[in-house]
Amino acid sequence: MTIAKKLAALCFAATTLVSSATFAAEVTLKASHNANPDEPYHLGMQRMNELLMEKTGGKAEIQVFSNAQLGDEMESIQGTQIGTVDIAVTANELLVNFVPDMGVLSLPFLFDDALHMDRTLKNEDVVAQMNEILTAKGFRLIGIFSAGTRHIMTKKPVETIEDMADLKIRTMQTPAHLDTFKQFGANPTPMAYTELYGALETGVVDGAEAANTNYHSQKFYEVAPNWAILGWLEIVAPVVMGEARFQQLPEDVQAALLEAGAEAAAYQRETYRNSDEERYEQLVAAGVNVTHPDDAPFRARAEEVYAAYTQTDAQKKLLELLKSVD
Repeated sequence: MTIAKKLAALCFAATTLVSSATFAAEVTLKASHNANPDEPYHLGMQRMNELLMEKTGGKAEIQVFSNAQLGDEMESIQGTQIGTVDIAVTANELLVNFVPDMGVLSLPFLFDDALHMDRTLKNEDVVAQMNEILTAKGFRLIGIFSAGTRHIMTKKPVETIEDMADLKIRTMQTPAHLDTFKQFGANPTPMAYTELYGALETGVVDGAEAANTNYHSQKFYEVAPNWAILGWLEIVAPVVMGEARFQQLPEDVQAALLEAGAEAAAYQRETYRNSDEERYEQLVAAGVNVTHPDDAPFRARAEEVYAAYTQTDAQKKLLELLKSVD
């Protein structure tokens, strides 16, 4: 089933449930994300709403706001702390601004691939440690989404790590990412995601990192037609809410929300994997120049980044747990 068909099916199911339970809902939670309604973030949150309504018999529901209607990811995270947003879906790279120990999840080549990440994020000990880190800073972990396997787009082909030398590569403003691309020999250049297409088009940057899904959906291939398949990062996207707000919920709703969150997260990660596969085929059909540089030199240099981001006991424990899952 294509992503579009899945979205249509979910929307129909959610509409049916809402029509029969809206007036009975005692708890309504507002969820925010910055993706389009046809992307896996939205599909995952719609699924979470459907499951929550089923598990609570319509007592609780989630209203999902896409395309940053309630604010961008940073504003949404802040919103869970001040009460303007109940649930936020965010790339871990932004969450680390509030919870530094979560930076471990932004380290390069942390997972072998998307399936390895999926197995790891189903591990109860891993989830418990992540939640312990988050609750210490006033957040509650509801689920763990994915934002895809990240590769590198460029204006000129990248065949080897030597081809990365001095390239201006747009990255998130995340210290671990900046340090990683410095190790790759590039010149990491943080900038707003909304500015990236124009920056590629005008040559302000030479490339960027992305997943198949957003590389295709945002049509970056029009201005950066070379796609180096590297899988340097699996982006983890925690679904969080404020711990204070979570504790205000009835106990049965708390339990149902956590169950719905875990089930919806597993569904969302699978959906993203399927989306990335579909989008890759579409990229090839669009004539993108795909290269497969040897990842061994990239992995070797990436190891130099780890020490700086595994300083605290919590960071060391989380990394140990992550690495323990085959």
